[in-house]
Amino acid sequence: MTVYAVDDEHFDALPRQLAACLDVVPAGRNRPPMAHGRDGDRLAAILVPLIWQPSGWQILLTKRAAHLSHHAGQISFPGGKLDPTDAGLIDAALREAEEEINLLPPMVRVMGGLLPVRSPAGFIVQPIVGIIAQDIFSHLHPDPAEVESIFTVPLTHIGQSDNFTKIPRQTEGRDNSYWVVAHPEHYIWGLSARVLNDLRQRLYHGQTSACQNSP
Repeated sequence: MTVYAVDDEHFDALPRQLAACLDVVPAGRNRPPMAHGRDGDRLAAILVPLIWQPSGWQILLTKRAAHLSHHAGQISFPGGKLDPTDAGLIDAALREAEEEINLLPPMVRVMGGLLPVRSPAGFIVQPIVGIIAQDIFSHLHPDPAEVESIFTVPLTHIGQSDNFTKIPRQTEGRDNSYWVVAHPEHYIWGLSARVLNDLRQRLYHGQTSACQNSP
């Protein structure tokens, strides 16, 4: 496991690593290549925000509002479907982050993408990693129509393999196993945990998208 000291080297190392290990996000409104996508799938994007705090780099996550009809109370990343007004997937992720948690697009430096994930609702979801180089967490606030709360997890937390558990599950004869990320307060699982596992494999194990075949 890679462990950084909390100093200038720690601050500067992450952007260099991300530039080397992330994928190029499809341009404009193009559909991300995905082996198991379906013709009728719609496009969506999520922002995986990495925010600098005095203690080091943190991953910013949200807890969805309890009154929502889909995925109520689940841990997620800011994001949503590609709207007709969006120039592309990056714009969609940044727009949703501003709407959901008041994260202004100019504060985010987009670094690249992770593997697209197909959601049970029929969306191809493109995760987009962005870094926020200032400690602006106190200026963020959730939109109660969509988000109950926001919180951070130390980036080093996902560097520890013991914090990840793969839960075996079969659905109609298909492997629908899913990941769970240990956390003292929140149950992080499903799509969000899968995205975090992808980021973990790249940052801490030197893997790229070509190496990752398991769900």
